[in-house]
Amino acid sequence: MKKLYLILFFISFCSFAVEARVYTGLEVFLAKYQYMVKGKRVGLVTNQTGCDAKGRSAIDLLYNSPKVNLVALFAPEHGIRGKIKAGEHVKDGRDTKTGLPIYTLYGGVDHKPPKSALRKIDVLMFDIQDVGARPYTYIWHMAECLKAAAENNKTIIVLDRPNPAGANVIDGPINEQKYTSFIGLYRIPYVYGMTIGELALYLNSVERIRSKLYVMPMMNYRRGMNWKQTGLPWIPPSPNIPNPQSAYCFATTGAMGELGLVGLGGGTSAAFRIISAPWLQATYTASALNNYNLPGVKFSPLKFKGINTVLIKVTNPAVYKPVTTEMAILCHLRNIYPDKFIKALKNAKHVKAFNKAIGTDKILYFLKKGFTFSQIVESWSKQLQLFNKNRIKFLIYK
Repeated sequence: MKKLYLILFFISFCSFAVEARVYTGLEVFLAKYQYMVKGKRVGLVTNQTGCDAKGRSAIDLLYNSPKVNLVALFAPEHGIRGKIKAGEHVKDGRDTKTGLPIYTLYGGVDHKPPKSALRKIDVLMFDIQDVGARPYTYIWHMAECLKAAAENNKTIIVLDRPNPAGANVIDGPINEQKYTSFIGLYRIPYVYGMTIGELALYLNSVERIRSKLYVMPMMNYRRGMNWKQTGLPWIPPSPNIPNPQSAYCFATTGAMGELGLVGLGGGTSAAFRIISAPWLQATYTASALNNYNLPGVKFSPLKFKGINTVLIKVTNPAVYKPVTTEMAILCHLRNIYPDKFIKALKNAKHVKAFNKAIGTDKILYFLKKGFTFSQIVESWSKQLQLFNKNRIKFLIYK
């Protein structure tokens, strides 16, 4: 099957007028491959990020195409327009522009497209921008769509999009079976180093989902690209990912935030990019973290809304290791502010949420035992080596 995706990629590359930007799977599909759904009823899983480089919605583009019979929409977490807060129920409804029915994938008994809706379609298309971190739910919406397609004998087409961090770094622990949830349905690293299309290929094969899957590759995408290099506009995939820097940093501070130890700038343009607390010695902490010489990142002290804050700036996403950086930050906070750290770990609700997000209870155990951040990172190195042996089989881009 992989040969098919590479052939599609080659044909796409040869048939476009060359422009120095990335063409998403949506744009490649619209230019050359609409024949794949000829005579088929199509359902689309998307949100506001499913658009072309001019900002035109995949909903509108597919609905208005005479070659596509779009009959249903499916909404992930945050809703079809991305304005619903994390964790809030997404309701069924109708798209005000096209009148198409919208079926929710978030908030019901499970996160699969309902069978009643699947009976009305022949092909399910998936077009959503991911951020490249395991707890971000869009990849698990995709996984559940793969399962539903397999169970109901439907074809599924994943329209590929860039991994904001470059799709070449793998980092962090692989989630344990007991921490399976909708922020980790299958066992993959916290940062998995694949585009959403490549991850679809991986899950469909390794997890034996076996849906009839086609991945529509991008054109001009190279492994290690940062977002600016793609030439694509940034469309916030959710309210707290307003810019690429927040996307890069989500995998560093997202789980950490569950401990309630420091603020992360939620609801601002600096969401997930800061660590803040009244007791934080920002200048000292920034200097100490910079002295670790962590790849692809710099730390700066500042006052953020009057609170002592350290700003995380990712200078090179292609080498940045988000979870390694998180461990360095947590070890620093444990060492310099032990009373604050111990207090945070006494909150059972926060500890449970952190373990669920990071996918294991070993990290907090190591922190309590005084492990260095290098020792913690070493604890998952063999897991990542084994994962990477499987991962490389499903990579589309060089």
